[in-house]
Amino acid sequence: MLRLCLILLLALPAAALAKTPLERAGVPNAMRMSSVPVTVLGITLYKAALYTPNGGAFRPDRPHALELTYARAFSQARLLSSTMSELVRIEGDKPDHPAIEAILENCLRDVSRGDRLTAVSMRVGHLSLLINDTTACTLKQQNIGPRFLAIWLSPNSRSPATSRRLKGWSE
Repeated sequence: MLRLCLILLLALPAAALAKTPLERAGVPNAMRMSSVPVTVLGITLYKAALYTPNGGAFRPDRPHALELTYARAFSQARLLSSTMSELVRIEGDKPDHPAIEAILENCLRDVSRGDRLTAVSMRVGHLSLLINDTTACTLKQQNIGPRFLAIWLSPNSRSPATSRRLKGWSE
């Protein structure tokens, strides 16, 4: 019994130091600062949650992550086409869109109810996408973090009110 207690005491510090997937991806002490359901015509598509260091105020120049937890299934083709059409809608045609699309085509996959897609922006030119806590790809285009996350976080998103709520701003 004494031996078991010693083993447990020695294991506790290691467990306390274990990093979460978001911390490993680059958001130190990642804590959820907001969670908002995203609906279209009353149908919930997914729940969006924004994670920041210590759950503090959102700053686009600091590490953060946006996690989408899907309420229904979507094909890889649907995710890819929706993502690219939103990028073009928000920022117009850019010369690097074909490169971004090629990376996302190899990165995204079909999702089912409960699957999570997480975009982690450690710095403006670096974005990692995780699917169910496993890194699927990394994009390194100029300003890719803010550009990609503008789909959900910019005033030009499909739902500016949802964007404000995600960032913890009042309506």
